[in-house]
Amino acid sequence: MPKVVSIVGHHNAGKTTLIEMLIHELIKRGFKVGYIKHDPKGHGITDKDGSDTDRIFKLLDKVSLLSPGKLTLWERREDAPMDVVYDYFSDCHVVILEGWKSMKGIKRVVLGELEVDGLRVEGPQDLQRVIDYILED
Repeated sequence: MPKVVSIVGHHNAGKTTLIEMLIHELIKRGFKVGYIKHDPKGHGITDKDGSDTDRIFKLLDKVSLLSPGKLTLWERREDAPMDVVYDYFSDCHVVILEGWKSMKGIKRVVLGELEVDGLRVEGPQDLQRVIDYILED
């Protein structure tokens, strides 16, 4: 089972920048990495209104789009993030969650003044501390 860490912080705290650097460094060290972004308000756009997949997803619980070098899957489900980790990312060494600041039972890296428990970091300058924290048992 992969090591799972959540990177949390307020909007524009530098979460995605830190995650990009973290992913590059972990891959360079030979780790397979997965990523799950939290979208609690449903603002993420994965398909256009009226497209074929949009129309069919209104009828089915599972629809996919197969493109050269990429599979996009839409699946109607209400799972906890760890269910998605088990179902889709179990072949990874590390899975990075962006968000889920109130989730219990996983390691958390905190950027900025967010009032939650976890490893507090300033940003990319703390990259090695974050890697050590993720990989420790």
